[in-house]
Amino acid sequence: MQADALFWNSLVFAGIEEVKVEAVTAAFGTVEVVARGRAAAAASPDCGRSSDRIHDRYQRRLKDLPLADQGFVIRLTVRRFIGGTADCPRRTFAEPFSQLTVPHARFTTRLNRALERMGSPWPVGPGLGWRPSWASVRDG
Repeated sequence: MQADALFWNSLVFAGIEEVKVEAVTAAFGTVEVVARGRAAAAASPDCGRSSDRIHDRYQRRLKDLPLADQGFVIRLTVRRFIGGTADCPRRTFAEPFSQLTVPHARFTTRLNRALERMGSPWPVGPGLGWRPSWASVRDG
C-alpha cells in the first residue's frame, strides 16, 4: 500500500522541518516511512562551517510510537558530508536530525520520552540497542 507522502509528512513529522517523507508502506502489521533530510548543506560539529559536498549516504532504521496498533518504523537516509575547510579536524560528518532523534539511537526522541514517562525498566537513551516491543512494555 503506497500512501500520500504529504499526509504522512504532516501527521508524523509535524513540527520537524528537517525531514521529508518520500514514501510510506504498510504491510504485515508495520507502517514504514521512507524519509530523508531536507537541508542542502550541514554544519560540521567541530568547526561549524557549512558544507554541501556529499561524501556518502547510509540508512538508519528508527522505531517510533505505534500507530493504530501497528508497528511504526522510519527508514531515514542520512548523508555524510565532507568537512567544510581543510583545517577542520573532522573530515566527514553525518547530517544531524536533532528534532527527530539523537546520534546513534535506534529510536525516535518521541518514543524515548514515552518510555520514560511510563517508567520503563529498560534503559532509555541514545545507542542502547535492543528494547522490547511497545506492546510488551505497555502490557507488561
